[in-house]
Amino acid sequence: MIKLKDLLREGKRRQLQIPIMDKLKVNKILKKLRLKIGKDYDVGVGKGSTFILDVDQKVLDKLLDVLVANRIRVNEV
Repeated sequence: MIKLKDLLREGKRRQLQIPIMDKLKVNKILKKLRLKIGKDYDVGVGKGSTFILDVDQKVLDKLLDVLVANRIRVNEV
């Protein structure tokens, strides 16, 4: 059963495609920014050697600034 709260939140999220080799760096950055899994972000499986990071719109700009500063290749899906 899908909750109404989940449906409302669905439009306010963005998906980022990141190479698997940067996954440890990304995990450290997410912990450093004190983001909560399930609320602020979710991790999924991408195609090939990538994974999908589903990020809430509120923290997207702050996260992207840190990812680019750490030279992590990010593509929006």
